[in-house]
Amino acid sequence: MSTYTVGKDIQALVADIGSYSTKIGYAGDDHPTAIYNSTTAIERNTSNTNNNNNGSNFINGPKRDFTTRPLVASNSENDDGNYELVNPINSTTGWAFSPPSQTYTSFNNNENENIKDKLGDVWESHELINRYLDHAFTNNLGLGSNSNSQDSVSNHPLLLLDKSHTPPAIRQRLCEVLFETHDLPAVFFLRDAVAACYAVGKTTATVVDVGYSSTTVTPVYEGFVESRGILRNNACGGKSVEEQVLKMMDGIVKQQGGINRKQRLRRECVKKIESMNEEATSNPAAADTNKRDASGHFKKAPSLQPPPLSAIPDYLMPIYQVRRIPTYTPRSGPFHNWSRMTLARELKEGGLGVAVGPLGYVTTATARANAAAAAIGEGEDTNPSSHINPATANNMFLTSSKLPYKLPDGTNVEIPTSSRCDVAELFFGNDEYNTNYREQVFDDTVTQLEEYEGEIEKLLSKKKDDDDEESNKDKMMGITSSSAGEAGDPYSNTSYRGEKTQRHGGKKTKTYYPPSTISKKLYSACLPYIRTAPPNDDVLEGEDGAAAPAPVTSINDNYFHYLTSAPPAQMVCDAAFRCDRDQQAALLGNVVVCGGGSCITGAAGVGSALGGGAGGTLGTAGSMGGGAVASALGDEHAFPDRLREEIESIVHRHTPGWRVKVTSPNINERAICSWLGGSILGSLGTFQDMWISKRDYEEFGSAIVNRKCP
Repeated sequence: MSTYTVGKDIQALVADIGSYSTKIGYAGDDHPTAIYNSTTAIERNTSNTNNNNNGSNFINGPKRDFTTRPLVASNSENDDGNYELVNPINSTTGWAFSPPSQTYTSFNNNENENIKDKLGDVWESHELINRYLDHAFTNNLGLGSNSNSQDSVSNHPLLLLDKSHTPPAIRQRLCEVLFETHDLPAVFFLRDAVAACYAVGKTTATVVDVGYSSTTVTPVYEGFVESRGILRNNACGGKSVEEQVLKMMDGIVKQQGGINRKQRLRRECVKKIESMNEEATSNPAAADTNKRDASGHFKKAPSLQPPPLSAIPDYLMPIYQVRRIPTYTPRSGPFHNWSRMTLARELKEGGLGVAVGPLGYVTTATARANAAAAAIGEGEDTNPSSHINPATANNMFLTSSKLPYKLPDGTNVEIPTSSRCDVAELFFGNDEYNTNYREQVFDDTVTQLEEYEGEIEKLLSKKKDDDDEESNKDKMMGITSSSAGEAGDPYSNTSYRGEKTQRHGGKKTKTYYPPSTISKKLYSACLPYIRTAPPNDDVLEGEDGAAAPAPVTSINDNYFHYLTSAPPAQMVCDAAFRCDRDQQAALLGNVVVCGGGSCITGAAGVGSALGGGAGGTLGTAGSMGGGAVASALGDEHAFPDRLREEIESIVHRHTPGWRVKVTSPNINERAICSWLGGSILGSLGTFQDMWISKRDYEEFGSAIVNRKCP
């Protein structure tokens, strides 16, 4: 293998494409150069021709300014055209993966067509990643395509972060996209959990990555991922928290700001119409310069009558909808929901919508039920791990301070601390509501994976006859497999280049697989990692020669066995116990918390309440100073501290006195923790021998990524 060395004046690039944001910058820096949303608006290409589209799955490039205005200019303000919201990361699997039903291929299956200079049968997610990187290289980093210039993409190696449970076939596919479309000199794939450990100066730890679509717990031992201990919970993520914040705010708006809000909006509507009438009366020429009467004078513009007001929705309206007085018409569903989620995200990041309560906190409904049961003598606390009396918790949080928030329409509402803490119990609560919610999301995830499995199996069975016919045709033409395939590499033929080696008179010529065949091989390579259970069609032969049913076994390590509905604290313990016995002490004793979903502050006034008292009130928004606001938003290390206490409460059941150490960056670096680890590794001099050079890729193929990038 060849060795690639980065020049003295050239920095390596580090990219992290997540389910919410894409982060890219230079190795050695303390912060990414560019951070932008991974979710964009795009118009799919559903035609079967590739005219003027270069074989793309999409008609135009991604649109990123879709939050506050429609994407298609027309007479209707509620027109988003044929645009849809897309994301390169599948929320169900966490991979750069597109199921067959969501893949739009514009290539013809004509074998005589020269597709050498095209991407082939592109998966939608991989084309999006290609477009996002191109956007970052060109617009954010200012890198050109001229190889003679130092500021060129072809002179900068790229370190790409990927998930710890990404299948080898997808890593190979991404490796090919990077080398074939961007002409990079070298690449390296780094597991995000390993990078998070490097960011805090560790090589052994249990990494809790609270992302946007899920929470993933990954054991890392001596710099290597223990794949058998990976666990993923799709119910505990930033998106789920934002949905709970929206649900809470809709109830508060309906209760506190409903009447005043409607009156305010109606007054603004009438005032707007009156101002338009005054302008038309004072300057009729400006109102209509084309209409004159018989004498040549301008006609007087008619007075505008207030149109019938549509019903004002009793929910948290986004800013674009407030501006549409008096119609209040929403945009298409995905864009309207995204705009509302943007408001919820601002509430969450500002500490106004969600807060972490102390260990033993019980939700408002549970506290009221426990207090009522204790009053009639039927029972006490239903939470065995609770350290606070339910009646005390009820009084403390129901009577605690409230944080004011100004709605987009100008109405002020007050958010109770108890409601904010109830939202955060999605990560920690063992009450009935949160437990049922996590189990429901788990069931939905399994159902979605079963649909993916059925779609892939249908695709494979449909093209089985075509593959047999192609194989017979290749044998007749004397085409043999490549050297990598002869060596027994199971993923050597999953290339979208799909080249074969054919000898004619001592010369080597390249022929290309049809796109449909390449797609089939890619999906078949990922199918074992999607299945939620082992296949049941295998039969064994009994002693009498009759077919006996296959024995029932546990889910194999190659299958999607890391789904769980447990809260993050239980996930940490389960992940460590899946590893070897001599590794468990180090993994349980070192926990690293990262991810943007963990940037949640603590509850205001809780510390003073626990010390004796219910906590002081904050007053109005105008009377709060900067220090008061900081104290009201709580401690930024509340989430790691609560997680540590929850893990210790589980571990102490069998090992009393065990101390669990939780390490987490400050709240400004927690969301980019994995990127920081990649930046540190990419700038080390000892790392230069680990790059996958362009020469290695051309010699060994994309399978080299599974050998050099553990």
